[in-house]
Amino acid sequence: MIRRSFNEGWYVRREGHDVSGAVGPVTVPYDAMLFEPRDPATPNGHHTGFFPGGVYRYSKSFDAPEGWRGRHVALEFEGVYLRSEVFVNGRLAGGRPSGYAIFTVVLDEYLEYGAENLVEVVAHNDQMPNSRWYSGSGIYRPVHLLVGGPVRIAENGVRISTASIEGDDAVVDVSIHLVGVTTETGQLTVRTVLAGPDGVAVASVEAPVSAGDPMGHRIRLPGARLWSPEHPRLHGATVTLFDADEAILDESRVEFGIRTIEVDARRGLRINGVPLKLRGACIHHDNGVIGAHTLDAAEDRRIRLLKESGYNAIRSAHNPLARATLRACDRHGVLVLDELTDAWRRPKVTYDVSDEFEQWWERDLEAMIAKDFNHPSVILYSIGNEIAETATERGIETNRQLAERTRELDPTRLVTNCINGFLNLISPQDDAKLAEKRAAQKEKGEAPNKNLILVLNYLMAVLERTLKYIVRLPTVDRRTRDAYAAVDVAGYNYMSGRYRLDRRRHPDRVIVGSETNPNDTVAIWNDIDTLPNVIGDFTWTGWDYIGEAGYAAVHYDEPRRLFSPWPGLLAGMPVIDITGNRQTQSYLNEIVWHLRRGPYIAVQPVNHAGQKKSCRPGRTDSIRSWSWDGFEGRDAIVEVYADAARVELLLDGRSLGTEQAGRRKGYRTHFTVPYRPGELTAIASDSSGREIGRDVLASARSGLRLKVECEAEALKADGNDLAYLPIELTDDDGVLRPLADRDVTVTIAGAGRLLGFGSAQPISTEGFSSDRHSTYYGQALAVVRAGHDEGEVSVILTADGCEPVTIVLSVRATT
Repeated sequence: MIRRSFNEGWYVRREGHDVSGAVGPVTVPYDAMLFEPRDPATPNGHHTGFFPGGVYRYSKSFDAPEGWRGRHVALEFEGVYLRSEVFVNGRLAGGRPSGYAIFTVVLDEYLEYGAENLVEVVAHNDQMPNSRWYSGSGIYRPVHLLVGGPVRIAENGVRISTASIEGDDAVVDVSIHLVGVTTETGQLTVRTVLAGPDGVAVASVEAPVSAGDPMGHRIRLPGARLWSPEHPRLHGATVTLFDADEAILDESRVEFGIRTIEVDARRGLRINGVPLKLRGACIHHDNGVIGAHTLDAAEDRRIRLLKESGYNAIRSAHNPLARATLRACDRHGVLVLDELTDAWRRPKVTYDVSDEFEQWWERDLEAMIAKDFNHPSVILYSIGNEIAETATERGIETNRQLAERTRELDPTRLVTNCINGFLNLISPQDDAKLAEKRAAQKEKGEAPNKNLILVLNYLMAVLERTLKYIVRLPTVDRRTRDAYAAVDVAGYNYMSGRYRLDRRRHPDRVIVGSETNPNDTVAIWNDIDTLPNVIGDFTWTGWDYIGEAGYAAVHYDEPRRLFSPWPGLLAGMPVIDITGNRQTQSYLNEIVWHLRRGPYIAVQPVNHAGQKKSCRPGRTDSIRSWSWDGFEGRDAIVEVYADAARVELLLDGRSLGTEQAGRRKGYRTHFTVPYRPGELTAIASDSSGREIGRDVLASARSGLRLKVECEAEALKADGNDLAYLPIELTDDDGVLRPLADRDVTVTIAGAGRLLGFGSAQPISTEGFSSDRHSTYYGQALAVVRAGHDEGEVSVILTADGCEPVTIVLSVRATT
């Protein structure tokens, strides 16, 4: 099957909108929601950070040569949000309710050969709200044109799995799905060539093809180079289909990794026989300032930064991951828990896909597994997130059906369901009565289960400190155990309080903390470390995201809210912000995970000293800065993170005191000192007084500069490559000035354009599609997208009181 990009040359128009004409030509992925003005009145509200939806029509003309007649021609869409319809020359040819499932539309009967053809994709994202987070709109993932002969290798038709690893040798199974083979086809041969990580062929096998018979090889690889998080080595496979004259009919190339997965309650999780704990991050699918645009450069950057921050696993929340994300995880050695859906039959917001669940769940599951199968990073499939139906008789049966079908489609991986025991505790058990209530609510245009979802979120926020005790109730066990019995690994959302209890109660149960608050990592990691049946934890979330506005943000002298009203924009999660900047919590996590000993200095904002702080329990608002001009004399709370017996803090060489540290103190020591500029030094020592490390944090001095460090040296002229430009306001020596915030303007000329520009400010009236944006604590991020032409792209950044900065990037053709 010939696969080529179908991303270039689209036009986009919002239907029923007071804007004439269409935007274009554009290259997809193109997230139309990102370019909409944020609207305080949108029904999406805090769910999407007040970005509205709409109906978007994408159109593109293309030629269908006569040579395609009699061949198989299709378009493959990796993701269109939402409820898409695909028209070819005005006729409906296909579509998909899900906004995240890969789907294929066969064009054969709709094409006019030797002529120009029109494809139109209509995305219906106008029924709002339909998502509990920022969704994006339209064709936000890539599109591919597929052309093949009557006899061909099917899409996703090559699947490779590891059968065994014995010493230095491995055995892999290669399964090949052929289409169009009959008794009249004639003699056909399939050749499979496997290449090592260096691209050199390591094995080759040929076999004749028989009509109706499954096609596959079992291949032994001596001296196999295994894939693991520490050594993410990827192999390649080329499968070629020949006719009797040795003419090539079709060819397929895939990457794969050689690795095994084992798990049990006594020895935990093992990759290639080596025990491993999952240091996981839940992530939403948006890419911060570029919205839902799914591009390889963006996904690679995010996964790389997560890995550098100590994470070795991600959980998709709450939908199938993009191929680009999986490729990045394969390359960087990050394990994956891929998730099917956020809702089954019971809706969570008014217009989510719960109505389509019954008809589409199996096809969406098949699409997810077909996408994932060859990716060694994928080790777990989740069949749902916080599905309260798992406490009901019907839901237990659905859970069993999904788990069994998942294993049938892929017996090489583990199945979980990420269940919130507290939700199961408070949820109605009568499905029939709930369905009746839902129908009445929909007729009135009300959000189904609105009260339940609000109650759940509110109670979890209010009872956060006591939740670990509530989830230990026997009723929680009764309302989760049947669902857990059907899966391989029990996903515990906010149920770390049951870890030790269920080690005794369910000694054969394997548990993963599928969702936990980031500020709970210190408290729960010792249990995870010492209980073999608990294979790891996934923080909610490892990377901040658009939508669920203000959920974890810090407010000063204001009452705590569950979600922020307008102009709430981001969730405000405290580990890595949407620009990719690591927050102080991420360094504390590394110490808890025994990846560093510290010390690490962080400071609670001195400009907010004395104000009442409202936020989630245990949430720190600290940042890494000792530059608080204008607040001299105010009490500063200095946090020092260290895996040490004691920590001493000095200012300009004078001791400010010594405090106990280590696990009993949560690896976090506090010092309260009057602020004055200078140089802070933290010295960590062990129980014998021996220094084990020190950290230094200096104040900014004179001058104000725009500091811009472009993360790319050159761009590929493919329309999709990205250059990330982190922006800081600093002194003349490059030290951050967090209180110097001001607007920055980005001007771009040449062979690229500005894709997104913003900051990590969680409460803001700004969007991400303007060329002007304010910094937040002295920082912002601009992202440049390459065009299709070679040349240069010039980026000029200006701000009041600063010298302009010019960045010039070359844009080169791909080879």
